[in-house]
Amino acid sequence: MRTGAPRGQVGHFHEAGFYGSDAEFGALIVPFAEKGTAAGEPVIIGYDDRKSGLLRSWLTDPSGVEFIGDKSLYATPARAIATYRPLFEFHVAIGAEQIRIAGDVPHPGNGGQWDRYESAVNTVWEDFPVWGLCLYDAASAPATVLDVVERTHPHIVSPSGERRASDRYQEVSVFEGLQSAPDPLEESRPIAELVNRSAADARHALAQIGRCRVAHTTLEDLLIGVSEAVNNALRHGRPPATVRTWATSDRLVVNVHDKGHGPADRLTGLVPASSSTSDPGLGLGLWVMHQLDVDVALIHADDGFTVRLRGGTMIG
Repeated sequence: MRTGAPRGQVGHFHEAGFYGSDAEFGALIVPFAEKGTAAGEPVIIGYDDRKSGLLRSWLTDPSGVEFIGDKSLYATPARAIATYRPLFEFHVAIGAEQIRIAGDVPHPGNGGQWDRYESAVNTVWEDFPVWGLCLYDAASAPATVLDVVERTHPHIVSPSGERRASDRYQEVSVFEGLQSAPDPLEESRPIAELVNRSAADARHALAQIGRCRVAHTTLEDLLIGVSEAVNNALRHGRPPATVRTWATSDRLVVNVHDKGHGPADRLTGLVPASSSTSDPGLGLGLWVMHQLDVDVALIHADDGFTVRLRGGTMIG
């Protein structure tokens, strides 16, 4: 039996709260964790060291909470989704009727992907009895972020404990996320431009440009990403497929553009494949990109669809 606000709820109960101080953060997170452990429910916390330390000092018995200290958990939205799923499956398999999770979701900024994450989990976690509490610092988060939070969370809670339905919530199918800001390098002439060339040609050109500019592991991830992006453009896009590369001494930006509309499924890239398509390969390459340790943005525009990959020292 589910406890607390989600009592009687089926599937994911997705709730957001806003705080302006450590005291307000504590007022939101402590009852959530304490009541969960008292009910014998798994409580999973994914905050940074400072917030986790505060929570440990506030809780009556912090040993009842599962703290995830792996900083890579929220490295990318797709990786967070992939990491949480086996945790949920494990707890449900051993009898959990409700799983409480709370984590420090990064502000949208890496290509506007975290807003997509907050929207997507309303669907991708619907098979699990999860109560997800997402807390945002209203004193530091930009207004655009706070706007997205109200549009991606069906439920809102205040530090006083008052709960309400978000009258601004948008279903995944209609949610409009943040636009990816152009990278400053994209305003200059690219070092290389390939048109309707193979993925192998794109990898070769990028390897030549990227050598000694970024770490070897970053370059390897970019090579995998550009290969997947080019294959996606050639298979699913509309020609011409154009690959443009920009570089400085310590970073790389690669755009793979085609004239098509890009994937219509809002979950593309965040999950391995969509159940809405008969082609099991559609979207798989974009999901692979989102598992890499590079910045990935999917950009829809009037002139077509672009996959942007960035590695090295980030700007914006």
